[in-house]
Amino acid sequence: MKFNSKNFRDARELYRAMAGKPVWIAGSDPSLSGYPDSFFDDKVAITLHLAHMKFPNATFRYSSEYDRSEYLLAKDGGYAKRPLIAAYPMYGKTKKETLELLSKNEKVYFHKMVSYPAFGVRGRIDEGFTRFKIAQTLANRATVWGGHGSCLHTCLYMAILMGASEIHLIGAGHNLYSQGGLEHFAEVEGDHHAMRPGYRSFSDPVENSALIEQTWLTARLCREAGIPFYWHRSYSAAMDDLIEIDPAWLEDLKRRGTRKFSLKKELYWKFLKGPITSFISRK
Repeated sequence: MKFNSKNFRDARELYRAMAGKPVWIAGSDPSLSGYPDSFFDDKVAITLHLAHMKFPNATFRYSSEYDRSEYLLAKDGGYAKRPLIAAYPMYGKTKKETLELLSKNEKVYFHKMVSYPAFGVRGRIDEGFTRFKIAQTLANRATVWGGHGSCLHTCLYMAILMGASEIHLIGAGHNLYSQGGLEHFAEVEGDHHAMRPGYRSFSDPVENSALIEQTWLTARLCREAGIPFYWHRSYSAAMDDLIEIDPAWLEDLKRRGTRKFSLKKELYWKFLKGPITSFISRK
C-alpha cells in the first residue's frame, strides 16, 4: 500500500524488524492492574487498544477499532507520538475516516484486514487456514490479515511478521482471568463501559468461545512453526502462571456459545460471503 502522507506506511515494512527478539502483547483484562508500570520498559511490546493507558511507552500500539483510538487520542497526547499498527480501514469505518482520525499520528503502519476468516461466521475456526496464514506471514507473502472477533488475533500476525523469536501474551485472558466481575484493568473499566454500553459481557460463551479457541489454536500452531508461545494468566516474579485449555471444557464452552441462524443467512454465508471472504483472506 502507498499513502500520500509520509507518516502512513505499509505494515509489511515491519517484516523481521524484531527478528530474534521476544515480542510481548498486552490486552486490557483485569490482570494488568497487577503488573508493574515499568514491566514493558526492557521489552519489545505492543499494547492493544486500552492497554496503552497502562504502558504508554511500549514499543508499538495496535488498533483496529475507531472508538478505542479516538478515545486514546483525546485522553493522552503521547498516543499520537508512538508508532501505531492499525487496520486499514478500521472496523466498521471507511478508509477516509480511518486516515482522518490518525492524521496527527507521527507513524502508522497500516495493514488490510478481513474479519472472521475464512468463512465469515464467528465461531467457525479453521485450523488449516490459520496454519496457512502463519506460514504465509512468515514468508512475507501475506497482504490481508484478520481474526475471530478480537484485535489480538490480527496483532499476533503482526508479531509473527516482525520475526518474533517468542510471543508472550499478558492481559488477554478472554475472561479466563476474572476479578470481581471486572472486564478491564481498573484504570479503564468505567470508560470501557461508557464507550460501549450494552455490549455483551466477555463472560458470555457467545462472546468468548471463539476468541479462546482461536487464540489457543494460534498458540499451538506458532509452536509448531518454531515460535515459542506463552499465554500468561497473571503477573508474578517468575511469570509462570500460564493459561492452559482443557479440550473437553472448550468443547462445552463452544456448545454453550453456539448461535443459531436462519436458513437464509446460512445459505448466504455458505455460497456467497464465505467463498468471497476466504478468497480475499488468502491474499
